[in-house]
Amino acid sequence: MNKTGKRGKALFQSGITDYEAFLKENQRKVNLMLNKFLWFSILIGPLLMVAIRLGIFHSVTYTSCIVVSLLVLSLSCVHYVLIKREDHTARAAVIAFLAIDSLLILMNSAHIGIYITWFVVPLVSLLFCDFKIYAIAVVINYCMMTASVWIVSPYYAGLRVDFNSAFQYFAGRMGGFSIETVIMVVAGYSLCRISTAYYRELIEKYQILSDNKRRMNEQMAILESMSEIYEYASLIDLDDMTEVSIRHAEGEDGHASGKIEGQSRVNGQLMRSIAEEHREAFRAFADLSDAAAGLQDQKCMDREFRSVESGWFRAQYIVVERRPDNAPKCLIYTIQNIEKQKQKEEQLIRISMTDELTHLYNRRCYDADIATYQEKGMEDGFVIFSIDVNGLKEANDTNGHAAGDELLMATAECLAAVIGPIGKVYRTGGDEFLAIAFTKTPGDITEQIRRRSAEWRGENVEKLSLSVGYASHDEHPDADIHGLEKYADQMMYREKNRYYSIPGIDRRRSI
Repeated sequence: MNKTGKRGKALFQSGITDYEAFLKENQRKVNLMLNKFLWFSILIGPLLMVAIRLGIFHSVTYTSCIVVSLLVLSLSCVHYVLIKREDHTARAAVIAFLAIDSLLILMNSAHIGIYITWFVVPLVSLLFCDFKIYAIAVVINYCMMTASVWIVSPYYAGLRVDFNSAFQYFAGRMGGFSIETVIMVVAGYSLCRISTAYYRELIEKYQILSDNKRRMNEQMAILESMSEIYEYASLIDLDDMTEVSIRHAEGEDGHASGKIEGQSRVNGQLMRSIAEEHREAFRAFADLSDAAAGLQDQKCMDREFRSVESGWFRAQYIVVERRPDNAPKCLIYTIQNIEKQKQKEEQLIRISMTDELTHLYNRRCYDADIATYQEKGMEDGFVIFSIDVNGLKEANDTNGHAAGDELLMATAECLAAVIGPIGKVYRTGGDEFLAIAFTKTPGDITEQIRRRSAEWRGENVEKLSLSVGYASHDEHPDADIHGLEKYADQMMYREKNRYYSIPGIDRRRSI
């Protein structure tokens, strides 16, 4: 990785996502780097003194070396204090450049050839990513460079025959330096613009990524807390067709992610166990393109299916992010086992539709079934039976309610045994029963009921007598269901009248 990449990575790892904060932190680090350089530069004075001692340099005095070292030491201390105060970044930079340029003057006075180094100092200031600091560095550098050339002009003018005076040497040298300074200013300005624009764009992109990551982490935290109620939950991105599991299915790695094609990974496993009657509906629901179309104008969509292995489950899509055109972009997909819930629902329905004493279907169930047949129509062989228990009140009055309950339960057993295989039996009142069956021989069914009831014997009651009437759609094709029910009641009441016409049976004591 290049230096710029390492520097950017370090800044990003520090959590900076605002350009102004980045600029401030960057300038602090550059100043720290310069301060370390200044402390190291104090050694240049002693090193020059050693060189003088060895006879390498003759134009520099020990005093000037000591003065420069003390000057750099002082400026290093001032610079260190300023960089600890974050609101003096520009001042600290000025101090650093003054110290460095002072060293250059010293070295130039020793007639150590320094040319390119004069232009390095302003270029170093570009690290601050600040036009103001760069301009200050250029001005300081140019002034110090002018002073340095002025100091050494008499020496070099005396050595060269192409210059008549020190001023002529000074003017010639500064003319070249001025041209190079202009070139450096233009190049530095361009570099500063490019670098600041690059870092600003980089920070903005990183801020967007950081915001997205933060939102994603928040969403994942919420989803993980919600996912406990699901057997499977995942986050699906419809733009790049990727899926990240939030709560994984058995045998899958936690938080697994990857590309998908057309449907969630878990649906491929579920398809093998879906009940045959739900397979096509589940295949259509699992298709993500169809799901996206269905979620265009709604927040969530769910369906219930049955697996032959685990029972009923609910699959659900929830939209968490949309595109500008309102199409879903990001979905949560969940699978929740509802087998126990279904069983409870069925039990509640069964209780609400069942007579408590006889465990036959009740009036509510009968009315619901009648409504269904009214909507769908009656098929061939459709028959309504009307049944009434004879002598129930007499049994209650004589032997107590236990006797009456025994008669009702016996009636339920008799009707369930005969009609149950071909239809449904309902207790619709105290001693009133209705049945819906499909048979071509309702008369034979009636005879079976009479024969079975005649064979019954109880503990509290000696016999069971039932009045049975029926009406079939085949015999009354023009009658509706209520008409058939009326015909069946009429036939049942005729039977009842015949029963109470038997000598010794008191009609007034019947229900």
